[in-house]
Amino acid sequence: MVRNLNVLTNPWGKMTVFVSYGIPTSILCCYLLLLTKHHMTNCHLDCCLCSLRGGALQKANNNKWVHVLCALAVLEARFVNIADRRPVDLSYIPLARFQLKCFYCKRRVKRDVGCCVQCSHGRCTTAFHPTCAQAAGQLMQPDDWPFIVHVTCYRHKSPHLPERNAAAMRELEVGQKVICKHKNGRYYQCEVLELTTATFYEVVFDDGSYSDNLFPEDIENRDCVALGPPAVGEEVQVRWTDNLLYGAKFVASHSIPMYQMEFEDGSSLSAKREDVYSLDEELPKRVKSRMSKASDMRFDGIFTEKEVKQGAKRQRVINSRYREDYIEPLIYRAIME
Repeated sequence: MVRNLNVLTNPWGKMTVFVSYGIPTSILCCYLLLLTKHHMTNCHLDCCLCSLRGGALQKANNNKWVHVLCALAVLEARFVNIADRRPVDLSYIPLARFQLKCFYCKRRVKRDVGCCVQCSHGRCTTAFHPTCAQAAGQLMQPDDWPFIVHVTCYRHKSPHLPERNAAAMRELEVGQKVICKHKNGRYYQCEVLELTTATFYEVVFDDGSYSDNLFPEDIENRDCVALGPPAVGEEVQVRWTDNLLYGAKFVASHSIPMYQMEFEDGSSLSAKREDVYSLDEELPKRVKSRMSKASDMRFDGIFTEKEVKQGAKRQRVINSRYREDYIEPLIYRAIME
């Protein structure tokens, strides 16, 4: 999503720059009026999920305030109204998450404040507030589906990986052994069956987010298979993975080469070239950490993992050694009072 910078004049006559995260300007104006009503600026507002003040804040459903960053990074936080990014529903955050100690601020903050996320590297249980990690310069970036945010602690901080070079992105051959992501979210060796071409649509949703990998069949108010793509800028209705309809505007149609892959369990899927890795290239750490190998004799327990639900945030498989330090996502916490 492209972040829009909005420069508004606040009620005290000072120019304020707001990073809107796709929020319409009209919503920001209402936000300023709300601040006026409470006779305070956003620098005086506390986030109830961390120990830092100010920043891009949204109202929570417990009449408190939350950083947009915290709402995105915390596994169980939800935006009630996705288009307006408010209010933030905190009722599903488990109590155990509020009991985690932030690695960065636990020594200077005498009492427990907010809730923490944990390092995305393997089974590391290092906990920290999202804003503390950001202030400390820790890596925080969007992750591949079905994962939302990838954030690492200081011990697992890795340098920025350069783009894959042309040699690594060379055309694949039928019958070639490669590495690709299975439906269960892990990476396995597979075989290239054939090269095909798929058509994807790019749209911008009404909430400011976008998607560039929609199938023509995902457009509900037009038979795109028979009639072709809509006109640029035309309003469309998109059937998303949650089976709900969302308003959007059509941007473009793209024809992308796709590779048909077959895994050792007999299943197959189509993947873009950038999502496929050859056996002789260096794999990114995020791929290595999710790499699995099927047995030559039996596949029991390898490809039988439950497929990850579309739209779900990151789910972690925890080593029993660390179970006491980690939170169970099924335990819900009442809204903070």
